[in-house]
Parts: sequence; structure tokens; C-alpha cells
Amino acid sequence: MAFVGNLSALHSFGVGTGNREDLLDIITNIAPMDTLLLSGLEKVPASNIIHEWLVDTLASFGDPANGNTDVQATAEGADATFATLVPRKRLCNLTHILRKTFDVTDTQRDINTAGMRDEYVYQLRKASMELARNIEFALLHSERQNQTVSGNNGAVLPRKMDGFYAFAAATDPTCATTLGLGADERGTVTDLTASPAVEIDAENLNAQLEAMWVKGAMVDTIWVNSKQKRIISQLTLNPNSQVRYNIPVADRTVINTVDFYASDFGSQQVLLHRYQKQERASFAEVNKLRIAVLRPVLAVELAKVGSSTKGMVEWEGTLEVLAPNAIGYIDGADTDPA
Repeated sequence: MAFVGNLSALHSFGVGTGNREDLLDIITNIAPMDTLLLSGLEKVPASNIIHEWLVDTLASFGDPANGNTDVQATAEGADATFATLVPRKRLCNLTHILRKTFDVTDTQRDINTAGMRDEYVYQLRKASMELARNIEFALLHSERQNQTVSGNNGAVLPRKMDGFYAFAAATDPTCATTLGLGADERGTVTDLTASPAVEIDAENLNAQLEAMWVKGAMVDTIWVNSKQKRIISQLTLNPNSQVRYNIPVADRTVINTVDFYASDFGSQQVLLHRYQKQERASFAEVNKLRIAVLRPVLAVELAKVGSSTKGMVEWEGTLEVLAPNAIGYIDGADTDPA
């Protein structure tokens, strides 16, 4: 005998809106939060909106190409002579203010929300993470801009610091021209722009490291975005590559990545940095980079003007490049890994 269902049973779709929703008490957010510069660089205090430091250099020991001609010697019994001393040079950067704001109604704070207890606290945490990402981006891409007036005029240009790229390229005349920094005192930029496009390879990678070494830099870190990370990792596929791995035969692991590059000019850690331009690879002796903080991140609950709670998180600081010739980048590289 065939089974006949109970046609009078109450179904879930018949109840409709009378059923409670099945909503997870979880909020998922996979937006990346890696901030290599902000998290990794040393922090020092700043005490003014113009942050300054001194650089100096040693007199030349001679040109190896000239050999004996440039060897210095002093005759026995000779009187002392005095060369003109080279004064120290003062570099500077402007402090940069970054801010995130949010406004949550009192009604929303009292509603039974999913995944959180207090909407204001959640938005505060979210704003703090967004601020950290904005700071990281500015540390890399910002170009110096002076603020001439203050106030609430929306047309006022805010004060901006020189970021990594600007210092490396010496685009700011205060560093390159006014202070008279010579070519050996500036950052090293290599432009590979060509048609067809040129990939970063062992030859131009070592050429960049050599050029910086000649200026005195001992590069220990290379930052690249995803395209250049893949291209540098493909150096291991070159049949003439000297890369070797010590891996047990039984370990079925395929390795095709370069996290450390051992060059004639030291060992460099290659770090994946999503804020870098895809066609660039940045180089640095990291201990010559610091973040000078005038006002650390501060969360402030602003005055009420109605039935909502306004909040703000703000930071003020700048990038300190103790030696511009300790940083640089390769630009215009091919972004299409073969």
C-alpha cells in the first residue's frame, strides 16, 4: 500500500516569518592586515611637525682605478696641512596626519546584533585596522606636501610626508638640491622600462645590489608585490641557477619560491608586500629606516550632538630615512611571469 503524507501538516514555508532566522553569530572579514613597514620598522619619537636628522660621509679613500696615484702619504717632518671640512647635512620630513571616523546611532547600539555586543566597539576596531592600512600605504607612496593654512575649509591641502618611493628617487628638492646631496648620497633607482618588457633577473638584481653597495648600503631586505615575487622565485627554474635544496628524497615537497636571496653583496630577505607597485621591487638596509611618531594612534569619542555616538582614531608621524642612499628600487619591470 502506498504511503500517503499528512496533507494537513504545518510546513516551514507555511509559517513564513514566524520562524526565527538562522543567523550565525560570526562576522567574517578576510581583508588583508599585513603592514610590514608599520609593524616592522623601529619607532622613535618626533617633537615637531618638521622632523629633522643629520647625515654625514667620509672623505674618499681614492679611486681603485687610479691605483698608486691616489695613495696618500705624508713626508717625514712636513708641517700639517688642513683641507676644508665638509659640513653635515640636515634632512627632514613632515609629519602626516591620518584619521578614520565613524558614527553609530544609540538605537543601533541597543539592538541585539549578530557577531558583536556593541556596534560602536566593532566600528572602532574596524576603523583602527583601516587606519593601520592607510598608514602603511602612505609610508610607501606619499609625496611631500606643505599645508599653508589650517581650519575646516575643505579646499585646504593637508600636510603629507615623503614616503619610501619619494626618498629613494630624491624627488623632493629639499633633499636633493637645496642640501646639495650628491649622487652617492641619494637613493638608487634602476628603470627597466623597455619594449619588450624586461623581467627582473639575476643580472639586473645583482646590478642594483652592487650599485647600492658602492654607495655603502648593505641591503638586507627586498619588498615585492605578487608579480615580482613570482618572477624572483622563478630564478630557481633557470638551468644555470646555483640554487640548491637539501631535501630528503622521501619528502614529496615541491619548492618553487625564493625567500632569501644570497648574493655577492650579502643575503637579502625577499618579502611579499601587497602595497608595492607591481612593476617595482624595493631594496633597503632596514636599520636605516624608522617611523617617527608625533602622536600615536588614539581613539577618541567625540561630543554628542544628537542620539548617536561619534568616534575617531587618529595618528601623526613620518618616515625617517637616516641614509637615503641605503634605499632604492627597480622600476618598470615586466609584470607577466613566463
